[in-house]
Amino acid sequence: MKKISSFLEHKRSIAGLFLLAALVSNTYNIQENAGRIKRLTNFESGMQTCFSRVNQTYTAKMLGDTASNYLTQNFQNLTEECFAEGILNVEDSFKAELSQVAKKLSTLASNVHWFHEDILSPGSVRAIANDGESRDIGVRFEKIETTKDDILESSEKYKGEITNSLNNEKTVFYVSATLLVILMFSEYMSNTRRRLSNNIREKEAQAELLDNGGAASVKVGEIIKSVLDQNNLINCSKLFANYHEHQSFDKTIKNKSKFSLEGLITPIGNQTLVGMNETIDKIWNDDSIGVTADNIEDKMLLDLNLENMSSSVVDLLAEKLFSRGIQLDVKIPDNLMVKGRQEELEQTLYHLINYAINSTDEGSGEKNISIFAHRLGDIVAFDLIHSGLGFDEEILKHRVGITSSGKSLDVDLQICQTLLEEIEARFQLDNKLNQNGEIIGGRVKIIFKAGTNASARLVDLKVGSKKDIQAILNQSAV
Repeated sequence: MKKISSFLEHKRSIAGLFLLAALVSNTYNIQENAGRIKRLTNFESGMQTCFSRVNQTYTAKMLGDTASNYLTQNFQNLTEECFAEGILNVEDSFKAELSQVAKKLSTLASNVHWFHEDILSPGSVRAIANDGESRDIGVRFEKIETTKDDILESSEKYKGEITNSLNNEKTVFYVSATLLVILMFSEYMSNTRRRLSNNIREKEAQAELLDNGGAASVKVGEIIKSVLDQNNLINCSKLFANYHEHQSFDKTIKNKSKFSLEGLITPIGNQTLVGMNETIDKIWNDDSIGVTADNIEDKMLLDLNLENMSSSVVDLLAEKLFSRGIQLDVKIPDNLMVKGRQEELEQTLYHLINYAINSTDEGSGEKNISIFAHRLGDIVAFDLIHSGLGFDEEILKHRVGITSSGKSLDVDLQICQTLLEEIEARFQLDNKLNQNGEIIGGRVKIIFKAGTNASARLVDLKVGSKKDIQAILNQSAV
C-alpha cells in the first residue's frame, strides 16, 4: 500500500498536467461546438425567413392582389438575395459537413428564381421549363417548400450530432475538473502533512541544539534521516544512514583508546629524586592504551580577543545590517581578552547580534545597536543595547526568580544562553527606557572570565623508555 501511495504521489504532477491539458482542450471544443450550434440555429432561422417571403409572394398572387408589395420586382430580388446569403453561410461554415445541403440550397435558389419569373410573366417563355412544359406556380411553390423542409431536416440532424458531442465534452470537462480539484486538494493535504511533519522535526532539532548543541545526541541521526525520508530524498537518506553508521563506529573505536592528558602531565620540577622516580613509575604503570588531547582541547577555555571575534561576526551580518538601515556602534578595546572557545563565542555573538537586528524591526524610530565592553578585575562586562522591541515583563520576572514560570526566550537568546554556559559565562536581560518610562529597546549584558594575552602552554614533553626518562631527569636534577 505504501508503494502504491508513493507511486501515485510521484505521478501526481503528471496527472495534474494531463487533466489541465484535457480541460483546456475540452474548453476549446465546447466553445467551437457551441459556436457551430449557434450558426446552424441562425441559418435555420434565415431559411424560415426566406421561405416566409416566398410564401407571402405566393399568397398575394393567389389572392390576386396585384398592388401588393410582395409581387414587386424589388421584393422578389431581396428574397433571392436572402437564399444566396444562406448558400454563402453554408459554404463558409459547413462546406465539408453539409455538402449535400449546399447542393439542395442551390436547387432551392434556382426554383425560387423561376417561381418569381412565373409570378411576374405567367405564360411567357421564361415561365416554361426546359422540357417545354408550362409550370403552375402552385407546383413550383410545393417543390420549394419540400426542398426547404429537406434542408432544415438535414441541418437539424447535424445540429443534433453536434449537441450530443457537446454534451459528451461537457461531461468530460466536469469529470476532469472534479478530478483536478481532488488532485489539487490531495497535493495540498500532502504538502500540509509534510510541512507539519517538518515543523515537528524542526522543533526536535531546536531542542537538540539547545541541549549542548546536539553534538553528542544519538537522536540527531534519526531526526535528519526522518526529514530526508518524508521529503522523498530516499537516496540521500540511505547515504546519510550509511555515513552516520560509519561515523558512529569510528567514534566508538576512538573512544576506547582515549584517556585524559591531565593525568599524564605531572609537574615534577620541585620533587626529590625518589619522588620523581615514584611519579615515573605511576605514569609508566598506567594501563590506558593510546593518548589524545582532543577531549582536553574541547573542554579547555582559551584566551580569545573579544574585539577580533566581534569584528568577524559583524562582517558576517554586515549585509543584513545595511539592508535594514541599522546603525551599529562597536566600542571594544583592541587587546581585551576573554576566556572561552572560538566556536562557542562566535556563535554566541552571531545569534546575539542577529536577535538585536530582528528586534529593531519592531520599533518605529531610528534603528541602532550599540556594543561596548570593558574589563573589571577578573571579569569582562560585555553590553549590547538595541532599539525597538524590549523584553516581556514576565520573562524578566522569571529570570530573577519573582515568578515560577514565564514566557520562553527568543530562539537566538536560548542558543546564546546554552553556549554561554559551555564557556562558563552568564548573561542578564533588561529593558531600555526613555524619560517617560516607556520601553524603547532592550539590553543584554554578558559576564565573561577575563583572559590574558599570553596563555600557558606545554613547552617540553619527554618521550622514551622508562630507563631513558629516569636518566634524563637524573641528569637534570644534578
